[in-house]
Amino acid sequence: MLTYYDAILAPLYFILILLLLILWKRKYYNHSPVAKYIIPCFVLKSICCVFLACIYHFYYGYSDSETYFNGSQEIWRAAKENPLYGFELVFKPVENCSFGAQKYAVQLINPIQNVPTLFIFRMAGFIGMFCFGTYLPIALFFSLLAFMGTWKIFLIFYEQNPGYHKSIALGCLFAPSALLWGTNILKDPICMYGLGLCVTGLFAISKKRLKLVNLVELFIGSLVLLLVKNYIFYIFLVAVLITFFCMYKSQYPVIRIVFRFFIFLGLFTGILLAYRNMQFLGTLLYTNFTGFAIGIQNAQSAQAEDGASGYTIPGVTDFSAWGILRTYLLSLNVALFRPYFWEVRNPLMLLNAMESFTVMLLTIYLLIKTKFKGFFKFASKNSVLFFSLVFSLLLAPLAGFVSFNFGTLVRYKFPAVPFFYTYLLLLFAMVRKKNTASKASITA
Repeated sequence: MLTYYDAILAPLYFILILLLLILWKRKYYNHSPVAKYIIPCFVLKSICCVFLACIYHFYYGYSDSETYFNGSQEIWRAAKENPLYGFELVFKPVENCSFGAQKYAVQLINPIQNVPTLFIFRMAGFIGMFCFGTYLPIALFFSLLAFMGTWKIFLIFYEQNPGYHKSIALGCLFAPSALLWGTNILKDPICMYGLGLCVTGLFAISKKRLKLVNLVELFIGSLVLLLVKNYIFYIFLVAVLITFFCMYKSQYPVIRIVFRFFIFLGLFTGILLAYRNMQFLGTLLYTNFTGFAIGIQNAQSAQAEDGASGYTIPGVTDFSAWGILRTYLLSLNVALFRPYFWEVRNPLMLLNAMESFTVMLLTIYLLIKTKFKGFFKFASKNSVLFFSLVFSLLLAPLAGFVSFNFGTLVRYKFPAVPFFYTYLLLLFAMVRKKNTASKASITA
């Protein structure tokens, strides 16, 4: 994966990207207080990119990023013979490509490769045609896309809370998870870019700043998420609908009426279908879900027995109300607050454990300081905070439930990190401000 060419080309491409970012900063953020975060964030992200690549290459010996890189190499080899062959493999189905291009497509035409994997192959291959097919330069461009996605999310938070840009930057741009896992040739940086486009486009539309560019951002972001990790898009959509209903129902009573109508219609239809097919649905649900859950747990147990970073969530086949709630809370705990220090098995797990422990302490502190209710009431201050909390509480437990191990988990929960961490840090800043004001009034 890593060669001597990486040592030569990576610094050159890093400088090139850095120069482009400096020009971009001067053009759009020259007198903005947030301009100071752009270069440090990308520099740290680049360092994390190289660090993670070295860990994958020298410590683990193999990773998903190597799989994607190997797939992209087919496009690079085709492009070396004829650039048109490379573009064919990127933009056309392999079966529609010329024979000269097809002879290079081994993984690209493999029937076991799914749509998300092929998308990453092609994206990495397209970038690789301009990076001499070298790993680290391609990885730096993937990291740049992740940075652009998180930057867009940062700007949305900043627009709603302009006096707290330091807290927002820490939670959104400089969180260890955001810096480390939004790098390398993986699906996660691309998903963060797509999510940033979706959030920016939808926020602009909600503020009645409808422009063509916002619709394009929303379309591209949605397409990227649907192609790479469609469950993120569906969770995003559900969180948007919940936010829209809860935040705007008082302003637009018709929304409340329509929403309740569809809820009633959905429940009525579901109950009717369930009643007419009760035995069949019960058998199907139990068989499929139980098999899925047990399969996941077996994989987790196997990982743990091998001394790896596996974990288990007990009671996943209990379909009672308490069983579902218990599984949800356990999954949420796994995603946000684990691994614990005694579960650490490798260097990356230690970094994850330190971050999770810090998040757990901060969450407990805020729950106590806000008397629990205030922790959730804070979300009602604006629609961005409300969406952040809902999105995090939907995505994080899902990631905790379906991940095979902590290494997979930290990547699956990555899209929720900037939203949940920023929510915590903004609430922490508000609590501190309130405490400072209280002390000042007592002193006076």
